[in-house]
Amino acid sequence: MIPILSAQQVRAADQYTIAHEPVKSINLMERAAQAFVNAYIEYYSPDSPVIIFCGYGNNGGDALAIGRLLHIKNYKVSIYILANKQNYSDQFSENLIRIKNIMPGMEHYLAEEQDFPVINDNAVVIDGLFGSGLNKKITGIANSLITYLNKQDALKVAIDIPSGLFADEASTGNKFNADHTIAFQVPKLSFLFPENYQSVGHWEKVDIGLNKSFIQSLPCNNFILEKTDVKKYIRVRKEFDHKGTYGHALIHAGNTGKMGAAILCAQACVHTGAGLTTVHIPHMESFALNVSIPEAMTLEYPILEPDLAIDLTRYSAVAIGPGIGIEVLQKDFLLSLLKQVTVPLVLDADALNILSQETNSLSLLPANSIITPHLKEFERLAGETSDWLDRHQLQVELSAKHSIFIILKGAYTCITTPGGRSYFNPTGNPGMAKGGSGDVLTGIIVSLLAQHYTPQEASLTGVYLHGLAGDIAAKKTSVYSLLPTNIIQCIGDAYNHILYD
Repeated sequence: MIPILSAQQVRAADQYTIAHEPVKSINLMERAAQAFVNAYIEYYSPDSPVIIFCGYGNNGGDALAIGRLLHIKNYKVSIYILANKQNYSDQFSENLIRIKNIMPGMEHYLAEEQDFPVINDNAVVIDGLFGSGLNKKITGIANSLITYLNKQDALKVAIDIPSGLFADEASTGNKFNADHTIAFQVPKLSFLFPENYQSVGHWEKVDIGLNKSFIQSLPCNNFILEKTDVKKYIRVRKEFDHKGTYGHALIHAGNTGKMGAAILCAQACVHTGAGLTTVHIPHMESFALNVSIPEAMTLEYPILEPDLAIDLTRYSAVAIGPGIGIEVLQKDFLLSLLKQVTVPLVLDADALNILSQETNSLSLLPANSIITPHLKEFERLAGETSDWLDRHQLQVELSAKHSIFIILKGAYTCITTPGGRSYFNPTGNPGMAKGGSGDVLTGIIVSLLAQHYTPQEASLTGVYLHGLAGDIAAKKTSVYSLLPTNIIQCIGDAYNHILYD
């Protein structure tokens, strides 16, 4: 897993590395600059002029070192520095001397707006104004410069973090809008929230050689999933296993006009490997399901009764919600189920919409239940927040308070656990933003629960597998034409990619 450290923790890792490697701070800065340049040259040709804008702190020092190294590699480099000689950091001053030694007269100083250079569209602008240590709004000439740069059509690259964006706090001031951010060692929490996408663009991290043992020793509750994390959860199938080995999933889904949700959920459940899948549906809708997915069984009801009349002990896991509607009979059934169910449970869609109508709704859920809301469903359950950082904190608090797993769906789907940890998923693509994709996820997760994965294993594996299947499907079709059924068809490919590639 990739840890997401706070800005303060990264500074501590810097200092520890300097003291214990040992390495001089100026040489660590050189190492970071070289890592940035190695990534940069993979994307951008020497034919594109490079215009670097430097602050006067250590981020500016990084920028100067990057400019020098790009110059050595025959890139045409221009350097513009905010005029504030009284506040130059030691590392900035040292790198400025180095620049002057090999690029005499190439640096320019920005004291007022008339000093801003003309920027051609074929240039690449590199932002080295402010780094992760920034904790206040940008003002004055720097603020005007960022506004000016954001209006340019040239490609824009940020060093470590876009200027004006805070690493782990909400940012309200002006921010540099990068197309590409090359982060040092670890990503920042703010990279993972949609409100910051315009500033961050595509991001990647580069290893600058900070002490990994020290980083691993730091307390951390936020992580990005990797394939190796999921691979260790996937159970090896043995020669004498049988369908009973892989559990029996019960899915309460679908209603008149919404049987597609039940079918997608059941198909995903079967494709993910549950030994048996039963779908609890209205009697008059059974034909549609039997024709669409003969591998699933049906448990039909003529009229939905709140007393269940279902022997839940027959099932290894239960899913409820996709396409059921929110009428009173469904509400009564759900509330009765919550009081009686003793097997792992995942709730989605209309089950969450029904819950949102109840007082203290999340307190009704059995411990270790999994809920899979999209943004609007989450807001109905938890209330609105001012920004994504606050929303994330609220999600963490609700998971801990109610001992449940919350999967907030979207780009970098976030899974929060009863233990206070957050896991962000890197797989998935905009083509999955279609009705039915969430039903597929519910089917995947209930299938894993039925196969006796723990709720945490099922949540992390299910979300990663779902997104990866979507990525594979998008390559076979496109992000425009991708359908939830394509995701289901690629679940097997996703398993193979995790296990064997």
